Amino acid sequence: MKAFLPAGDLAKSTRIHRGHRRVVAVLAGVAAMAVSAAPARGQYQEDIGRWTAQDALDPPPAGAILFVGSSSIRRWEPLTLDFADYHVLQRGFGGATFDNVNAYVNAIVLPYNPRAIVVWAGTNDLASGSNGAEVYVDFRAFVAAVHAAQPAVDIFYLGIMPTPGRWANEPEESFANGAIATNAAGDDRLHYVDLPAAFFALNPPYDPAFTAMFVDSIHLNRAGYALWTSIIRPELEAVVSPNKDYVPNPLTPPPGGSVLMDFGPNNPEDGDHTVGPDARGNYWNNWHPAVGEVAINAGEHLAGLVDTNGAPTGLKLTITAGFSSNGKLNGGLLAPSPALLGNLAVGTATQDYVFSTGDGLQGGGDDDRAGGFMLSGLDPQRAYDFAFFGSRNNGETRRTEYLVIGANSRVVTLVTSGVNIGSDGMYDGNDDEIARVYGVRPDAFGQVFVDLTLREGSYAYLNAMEMTVSEARWGDADYDGDVDVDDLDAFIGCCTGPGLASDDADCRLTFDVDGDGRLDLRDFAAFQAAFDGL
Repeated sequence: MKAFLPAGDLAKSTRIHRGHRRVVAVLAGVAAMAVSAAPARGQYQEDIGRWTAQDALDPPPAGAILFVGSSSIRRWEPLTLDFADYHVLQRGFGGATFDNVNAYVNAIVLPYNPRAIVVWAGTNDLASGSNGAEVYVDFRAFVAAVHAAQPAVDIFYLGIMPTPGRWANEPEESFANGAIATNAAGDDRLHYVDLPAAFFALNPPYDPAFTAMFVDSIHLNRAGYALWTSIIRPELEAVVSPNKDYVPNPLTPPPGGSVLMDFGPNNPEDGDHTVGPDARGNYWNNWHPAVGEVAINAGEHLAGLVDTNGAPTGLKLTITAGFSSNGKLNGGLLAPSPALLGNLAVGTATQDYVFSTGDGLQGGGDDDRAGGFMLSGLDPQRAYDFAFFGSRNNGETRRTEYLVIGANSRVVTLVTSGVNIGSDGMYDGNDDEIARVYGVRPDAFGQVFVDLTLREGSYAYLNAMEMTVSEARWGDADYDGDVDVDDLDAFIGCCTGPGLASDDADCRLTFDVDGDGRLDLRDFAAFQAAFDGL
């Protein structure tokens, strides 16, 4: 705790919340307590330091929506996708208490000059022995620190919801929620988001409808985060309208242009950056300096990507779900064959990797490192092809799914590890297969999201990636460079007729030339004009 309870808040806290009758007495006692020491900062200094260093290289836009708090913010893989029309900053650090969040307000809150802040904190405090009144005081300290510097910022507090593993803390959770909700009701800049009501409606702690929201005893799975979004987004929209506009990127690569990315660490024991030009004359992008086995967290970002000619592209990569990393001492592919892997066959790119453990399943992989990123600065009017390479020399069969989401979506899987899967029939790692997807179009804001999911084995991998701007033409449904009878079959399958809108994103993107949402005779006339023949 770092603050006294303002006297005016005591009168507002007399509301009886879920059976509590000690509100005034306890809060009055807390108000009399001085803070004996500032919270320790060292535990998260490395995580915070990476964000601040990357922010210095690539300053985030002012006026964003800042999501800050503990691991449930960090693990929220589709956050940037769920709020794709907002400028979003994701700053969650696992295990954090409210004291930890308050300790870093000057590092990862105030410098962003956010339009609004969504904060999830307090649950770890209660699990560590604090009580609900102390959580309330820490909330007030957070509000005071923010509003002292930026008084107009709206703050959304996510009510502490029940979880299977912390059901015993429910009375103190309820106490904290009640005090914070009462306080927020008296200040137009404060907003209590009633997550608990939605979760209590699922009959905790044992009802399957409730436990189905969690990947483990305290953390949400994808269904749980979808429920969060359904509650939080309307609350945010009621106060802050979507604030992202598409801004054309004059440097975005033209058709045929490619971008190469080397994932993984670059310390001597685990990996190296790929230096361009490589043997094929290509230039590469590399992640920030990193040491093997050190986490890469959601919200970390890399701007200034270059194309294979070394020219700036204006593109940016933002981590949306965390990774761990490793490399050449732990099964990376040391000697790739250009005949098998083409542009991706560069030893410094294939010898190290990032990996994730997320599968979204209860009792399955550890979703603490779910694996995902966003590419921004793309052209919504173009299509993009992706090539993913993943490999680790290990006898366990391991299979990774790569889901690419823009205005449409594509998915592909790759076996990265397993007994004798190599091209020579003896190597236990992938050395000859690339997972490819074609024709992904960015969303309206020029963004594409890549999600790694563990489908078999213990780990999902990504060593290297190539993204190419497709040279496919309008009407070329199979992306083979011409508009022919195969594409005609696809058009017939997509046709809706007069007045009927198509609900198929791929159909609309490929054939709806006039952009009216329907695939009709007007579009067929344009298709005929583009038709190359057999």
